[in-house]
Amino acid sequence: MPTPFKNQSGEWSAPADGPRRSVFANYRADTGKQDTFSLGEGDGGDFEAGLTAGAGPGDATLLQSAIDLAVARSFVHRFLAHAYTDPTREGWSWLCSRATWQNLLLALKAVKVEEPAPVFIEDAFEEFRDAYTAAFGHAARGSCPLNEIEYGDIKADPLFQPHRLADLAAFYRAFGLEVAEDAGERQDHISLELEFLCVLAAKEAYALEHQLDSDCLAQCRNAQKKFLREHPGRWLPAFSRRLAAATQQPALCELAVLTRRFIESECARFGVEPGSGELGLRPVDEGAERLCETCGVK
Repeated sequence: MPTPFKNQSGEWSAPADGPRRSVFANYRADTGKQDTFSLGEGDGGDFEAGLTAGAGPGDATLLQSAIDLAVARSFVHRFLAHAYTDPTREGWSWLCSRATWQNLLLALKAVKVEEPAPVFIEDAFEEFRDAYTAAFGHAARGSCPLNEIEYGDIKADPLFQPHRLADLAAFYRAFGLEVAEDAGERQDHISLELEFLCVLAAKEAYALEHQLDSDCLAQCRNAQKKFLREHPGRWLPAFSRRLAAATQQPALCELAVLTRRFIESECARFGVEPGSGELGLRPVDEGAERLCETCGVK
């Protein structure tokens, strides 16, 4: 069971009168406040998992490197989460904007992941939208599903689906996050899982920058490791492989490669074994589908 993070309200809650910019109803990524960020002298390269809040003055450079890396990781998760939501012109404009790409390139440099080709072009929206629909379809179960519970061992028991959905919901609740009623996706959708990791990395940066107690930082990092191991780290390697095989659209191809590279780098960072790229799709079981629909997980 996920461990609740002590600071799960206040600074992390979206202002009641502010626009919601997240699939989580009570969290807002402040895209309107700041279009760019910069990395400190360490550029994230000197990160050590053992660094704790409250480090002395002599550790200032190391501390700044850890903050920068957490911010960078948060942004890459956010970029990918945004890229896998249903395409809109507004969302595509953000993905293609100069500011977004400046941020992405800085972030990828910090996390030491190769940058994608510059194929996110404003005029290519309709091409991207059509390719997105062809690859993912309008239902959860297409040739390249966007939902975690579509991937798994064919011998998985009938409770595989509701158990995973319940575990995801527990993770979100443990950190005070509520899936928005109009999010339009299940808890296991790729965009929700990636945005949750975006939030956790942002919390890590906040805990470091504001010198919160070491327990808060440890809880946040442990949650990232556990969530990565049990959820996106398990199935996104297979998802990325499927997507790369399912499309020839340049932006989607680059997304598939970037997703695989970044998730593998996150797994290495947290000491997690990534899932197999050959992980198959679970067999369709109408009884399990009905059980999942009535399990009470929203």
